[in-house]
Amino acid sequence: MTGFLRRLAIASAVASIPLAAAAVATSAVSSAGCDPAWSRNVWTGECHPQPALPDWYVVRPAYAPPYAPVDVPPPPPPPPWAQQLQPRWDEGSQQWVWVRI
Repeated sequence: MTGFLRRLAIASAVASIPLAAAAVATSAVSSAGCDPAWSRNVWTGECHPQPALPDWYVVRPAYAPPYAPVDVPPPPPPPPWAQQLQPRWDEGSQQWVWVRI
């Protein structure tokens, strides 16, 4: 029984080598022609630039958390009593609050 399992393991390992090689080769060949910033149609193999953002889309500021509105003001400078605290946007009161983290 041990010999059979050993031969079965060897045969499955040998059989999987070409499958792994084919998977690696086809993935490298199929996406080789596209720029990383472009989108690729997998059915036709065509590469196209990403579509332009619509006029109504507003990019979120870097300081704004993902759950804050897009027009959130920047955090204010810390008051004298909050030098060790960090500003966090409070969703309930829609303003910056100072919290200890």
